[in-house]
Amino acid sequence: MARILIADDRETMRKALKLTIGTHPGWEVCGEADNGGEVLAKAAELQPDVVVLDFKMRPVNGIKAGSELSASMPNMPIVMYTLYRTPELEVAAKLVGIREVVGKEDGGRNLLGAIESALMPNK
Repeated sequence: MARILIADDRETMRKALKLTIGTHPGWEVCGEADNGGEVLAKAAELQPDVVVLDFKMRPVNGIKAGSELSASMPNMPIVMYTLYRTPELEVAAKLVGIREVVGKEDGGRNLLGAIESALMPNK
């Protein structure tokens, strides 16, 4: 069973993500965080297989949280799921170790594909 940690500052989005991820056989949401600081503690505690991270969170945004996650847990894949997807954000995300940036406007199917890709070895 693949374990996925989700981090988003909006409870409604966390619930929607939990439902979307739960539709995939063999995956489960092992935890939720409502800010970038909390996701660091939850990731260390829960050791998920993938972290799904929003960009616009306080007090620590997704780029900073992703950077800190990558530094402390370099083998943990991170996927950013955001309304603010731009080419510049994608470059910044890749530089800190985030594997893929998926726009929320693209829908859950693209997110599921990104998670699946992140779970593949040697990615």
